[in-house]
Amino acid sequence: MAESSPAHLLTTRIALVRLAWNGLCVSLFALLAYYTLFRLPFRFPPRQRLWSASYTFGFNNSVAIVGMAALLGAVTLYFMRRREATESELPIVFPPASSSTQKSLVIAFSLVVVFYSALTFVMYLYDIRSAPMLMWETRHLLHRTWLMDVYGLRPYTEVAAEYGLILTYAPLYMYWLLKPFGASHELAYFACHLVLNLAGLCCVYYVLSHAIMPADARLVAFSILAVAGFALYMGVNGVLVRYLFPFASLLLGHRTFVWALSHGAHPRFWARIAVIVLLLLFGNILLSSDAGIAFALAWLGYGVLMVRFNIRVLAVSVINLAIAALLCWLFLPAAYYETLLRFSEGANNLPLLPAPHLVLYIVTLFVIVPPLLAACVRERATRDIPGAAMCGALGLLCVVMVPGALGRCDPPHVLFYGMGASMLLMIRLTNTSRRAFVVYAIAYAGIFIVLMQVVNLKVFYGVSPQMLLSRHVVANVAQRFRTGTGTAHLDVATLSRLDRFPRPGLPFASFGDPAVERYVLSHHQLQPEYYVAFVGVYSATALERKLRDVGAMEYLLVPSRFASRTSVADPCGLYLKSLREWFLYPANLPCRADPLDPIARLKSFIADHYIPVERVGSWVVMRKITSASPVQRDQ
Repeated sequence: MAESSPAHLLTTRIALVRLAWNGLCVSLFALLAYYTLFRLPFRFPPRQRLWSASYTFGFNNSVAIVGMAALLGAVTLYFMRRREATESELPIVFPPASSSTQKSLVIAFSLVVVFYSALTFVMYLYDIRSAPMLMWETRHLLHRTWLMDVYGLRPYTEVAAEYGLILTYAPLYMYWLLKPFGASHELAYFACHLVLNLAGLCCVYYVLSHAIMPADARLVAFSILAVAGFALYMGVNGVLVRYLFPFASLLLGHRTFVWALSHGAHPRFWARIAVIVLLLLFGNILLSSDAGIAFALAWLGYGVLMVRFNIRVLAVSVINLAIAALLCWLFLPAAYYETLLRFSEGANNLPLLPAPHLVLYIVTLFVIVPPLLAACVRERATRDIPGAAMCGALGLLCVVMVPGALGRCDPPHVLFYGMGASMLLMIRLTNTSRRAFVVYAIAYAGIFIVLMQVVNLKVFYGVSPQMLLSRHVVANVAQRFRTGTGTAHLDVATLSRLDRFPRPGLPFASFGDPAVERYVLSHHQLQPEYYVAFVGVYSATALERKLRDVGAMEYLLVPSRFASRTSVADPCGLYLKSLREWFLYPANLPCRADPLDPIARLKSFIADHYIPVERVGSWVVMRKITSASPVQRDQ
């Protein structure tokens, strides 16, 4: 025993040295990542003047996105150079044969469906009775649905639309479907939201049920993702299917190809496969332009990686992409892609801060993406080219989703754009380290479930974290909820006074009492304009069009708080306050540029060209001054 002691000490010292060296490397890399993502972008401030907090503080989100991709590439190279026995295993495995459905997962899915249905109905009742700012997203999306239904306006060309065709038209089609049963536009909208959310749940269920992972861990992962994925804002832009359908589509396409190749790949099979992949591609494109591009790039990567196995996979993929591109060019308006281009320029972006939700997302990417990308080139080790190609495509899909998360990087956007990567990491951790899975699941639930609701209470109701720890927390929160209403439910006699003013405009649509808006819309009195309030008014060109549309109206219906010239003198201060509330982080960034301020500009324009003539509830009717000067071009 004494003779083995020196060897044991030597082994211990080597292990400690290796541990210290690994710790030093990780620490140095963490410092490099911190500088690249949180500090370096300030050295390359954006130049185009936009309505954007990033422009105000001089933070270039594009630099952060490119830096993130470069760091992920560096870590991927490190994984490719490793020579360990575990390299023979793929990070995530989706067996070609369908496994038996886990009964507990089916029960959990059914319970979550009931939970989503009940909570959606509760939010519907809350919205029509209180119209809180928490659910402002529903109001501007509903306003667009009204314009499409009552006035027959076409989205993208006659009225601005921010999202895909499915998300834009689905509420209208749902209304037409439920109209014979007496459903209102609001009820149809919430029913549509529920259906799209349940479709996203099916995507989560599909991916998790076909991955190799322990049954209990699969149940925990599904439950956490399902609870975190229900957004109380109730905008159709925040439904799960928009962000998870690309992942489910990739898996479905992969399983379809593997099944066909295992059955001899008869020519008629290839034709059917081509149709399936084309439908998946169109489904993503119509759902959202960013989802379509993400899936297209990931699927192209899958086809390239499958060349070693069967080159026909790439050929079919390229043909499908070409057909999809041609059909999109022929039938989709160019304005459909303008939203993607606007946000790629930096519109409405937020600077990255080392807040909990961003730190967890960044760590998630570094843990899951490099192993997936490295696995796709280890042909000798895996001997499973289709499985390795699937891993590589999933890693590429996570990377392509990064711009959405690191652009407007508030907790909701990071949650949704990063949910696919988090789901894949949960699958991987369940097969490598149970302890790591438990730690990650707790961290994910703590940040994207608990902390998210703390942020919502702070932002929309003014309930600070300190108030939540006070002795009278229930009474204080209840009082804030009672005062958080956005409607007075005016009587018909008061609303009928609006009949004396023909075709008023609503330049601040969705920012005032919805009862007044609903009355004007339902009585066909509104004079529509292209932009709904300020949604999409991010550049000087868009603001000029907004002012031109407003200036063509004789009457305006304006919320009283927007009816005067008084405006916020310090937009930078407002941005800073918003960052502190949304990120729960003590941000203290110096202002480096004067951002575009469409709200202040529009208020000044209305004060110069219109005078108030009557007050209706919390709204003011304003009439155009006949001697008003023409619209001035915004500089």
